[in-house]
Amino acid sequence: MMARAGFCNRSVQFILRHERQHDLSFVTRNSELGKGLRRTHGLESVESMLWIEGGKVFAESGAVMKAAGYLGGWWRRLAVVGSFCPSYILNGVYKFIAKNRRRFSSKAAVCLIPTPEQRNRFLA
Repeated sequence: MMARAGFCNRSVQFILRHERQHDLSFVTRNSELGKGLRRTHGLESVESMLWIEGGKVFAESGAVMKAAGYLGGWWRRLAVVGSFCPSYILNGVYKFIAKNRRRFSSKAAVCLIPTPEQRNRFLA
């Protein structure tokens, strides 16, 4: 259960640190709910962060763009600039970064222990 466990996904930690609205819910990909959502949308084999909004699913760079828009400020501006770039280029950059993320990161993995306010946003 997330209340006791650490959460190691850096993208979620980044969103939690920078968000303004504090209204997103998070689901781990290997939870029953996560597997069910991926199955429902035909994305069982997708190894990407997913963003589900209004019945639409965004993966890879599309999910990153949605997250940037959600964060607002300069992140939203970067998403607007990125929207002018073809998705195959953005997805190529996404895949390159994902493949090499450990090499780009200078920090050892640190797992987040959700605060009491954050715990209810992590769905089983």
